[in-house]
Amino acid sequence: MSTPQDFDVDAWLDDAERPARSVTVYQKSGLIADLDALQVQIENEDGEEVDGPSMGGGSLRARYAELARKFHESALTIRIEGRGEQERVRIAGAIEDPAMRGAAGLADAIQYPKFTPAQVEKLAAKIGDAQFQLIVDRFNEASEAVPSVSADFLPKHSTPGDGGE
Repeated sequence: MSTPQDFDVDAWLDDAERPARSVTVYQKSGLIADLDALQVQIENEDGEEVDGPSMGGGSLRARYAELARKFHESALTIRIEGRGEQERVRIAGAIEDPAMRGAAGLADAIQYPKFTPAQVEKLAAKIGDAQFQLIVDRFNEASEAVPSVSADFLPKHSTPGDGGE
């Protein structure tokens, strides 16, 4: 353990990283409508396979599983790094077309996979407002929120000392 006298500030700074967040978006989000329809059919089938092998399509549940697999395989996890206010102004100022300034700022902040401003615009149009807003929200969190870690999603141990059985 280091003491205040021997702490190497330069080494710590050399290893420091900017805040970054990640968000997962889906290319095939239109499959949700098909999954919704199949869910209703499955819930209404009264224990019988409506489109069994004699119908040539396999079971409804197998079709549902296949579409769900396709949906999940279309996932893209984007890593986005925070930017300070001065950086955002500098990036926007370097772009002649005012309509592309926001896209240029996001393209600069997205670390993986790399996007051009034009690709960010196309991404917004293709994946829709709700998913694109998730990207913007994560960018804002990385840029403005103090980094913290939460382990609330982890299973909790239940012991007599913490009220468990």
